[in-house]
Amino acid sequence: MKLRLGAAVILAALTPLTAVTAPSPASAGVDITPPEVGSCHAYTKAEGAGKSDFTPVVECTEPHTAITVAVVEFEVAPDWDDPDALDQALSDECYPAWYDALGGNIKTIQRSAYITYIFIPTRAQRDAGAAWLRCDVALQGGTKLMNLPDRLALGGLPLPDRVAKCRANERADYAYTVCSRPHAFRATHSVKYPHSSYPGLRASKRFALRECRERIRTPYMFYEWVGSRAAWRAGYRHAVCLKQTTR
Repeated sequence: MKLRLGAAVILAALTPLTAVTAPSPASAGVDITPPEVGSCHAYTKAEGAGKSDFTPVVECTEPHTAITVAVVEFEVAPDWDDPDALDQALSDECYPAWYDALGGNIKTIQRSAYITYIFIPTRAQRDAGAAWLRCDVALQGGTKLMNLPDRLALGGLPLPDRVAKCRANERADYAYTVCSRPHAFRATHSVKYPHSSYPGLRASKRFALRECRERIRTPYMFYEWVGSRAAWRAGYRHAVCLKQTTR
């Protein structure tokens, strides 16, 4: 249920993380009330990678790693095992709310370490009739999620280190991180695609590689491309280049 935004590093390979789903709670007396927009959470990166969130809501005045920016309620429960069946809800409600929370400039958002997490009801909740989708904002810090700042909306580029997008080193599998934490690569360039419609995956990757090679002369670099038509429809129209900051 994540938009595909590709990334590659010259002369290095990346292994995608595997999502882990926690076991379902007992079904008796299950609360199927939809979550509230504006609710705060303190889950970990591993917990955020699951299909459902089993952690309790926390007060927003306390340290928290995520905030809910949209909740989609369905009249009829969708096919939860088919990510494509949820695309319309994500495009129409979740992603616009995510962009608004971060200031509305997708080019700037692409250069930040913010990420969206999408959660469906737990198995017990789905069995009891829950039919909603939750969209959260979180901030990546390499192997962990960072506590969110009081103000989410981003200013202009370049972004401050506390929210700017970097990548960790090889030991941390080049995970995304805020630049205030140890890192080996930093997002330094955004290049707008000249195409009027999605050019396709191969052309998207070729464009990103060519443009980033022209702009970055370090021995290694990352380049990120728009990896799907859905991401293009959602407004992602820039390749992002990450310059090596350590040797």
